[in-house]
Amino acid sequence: MNLLQFTLLAAHEDWVYTKGWIVTIAGFLIVIIALFILSTIFRGVANYFIKQDEKKSKVDSSKSKVESPKLSTPNPQLSTAKGEIAPEVLTAIGMALYLSTNLHDEESNVITIDRRVTSWNDKNYGVRHWKR
Repeated sequence: MNLLQFTLLAAHEDWVYTKGWIVTIAGFLIVIIALFILSTIFRGVANYFIKQDEKKSKVDSSKSKVESPKLSTPNPQLSTAKGEIAPEVLTAIGMALYLSTNLHDEESNVITIDRRVTSWNDKNYGVRHWKR
């Protein structure tokens, strides 16, 4: 190999390595810029929703100051609409049903596992057939 071919080959390899560094640096810069843009967008969206929540809480607090307090009635017939059952009555019915039914079965504490042959575990359908 003569000297001219060697210098051309060396110059070509340097240019390939230079291209690689340019691509590496450009890719790194693109990723950093994209992350900066995305973080700016996410911060802006978060600040927007925080401001909306602050406005909503200010409006809710001003409305709650104007409203009059509601009176609580101890009589369940007064607090239910026509056709509804009072919550106290529903609670009593539920508790009576819970206490009157036996929720647990008596078990023998014996585990029985019977092996069944199905298409999933049949030896005839296996992948490997051992020659004996």
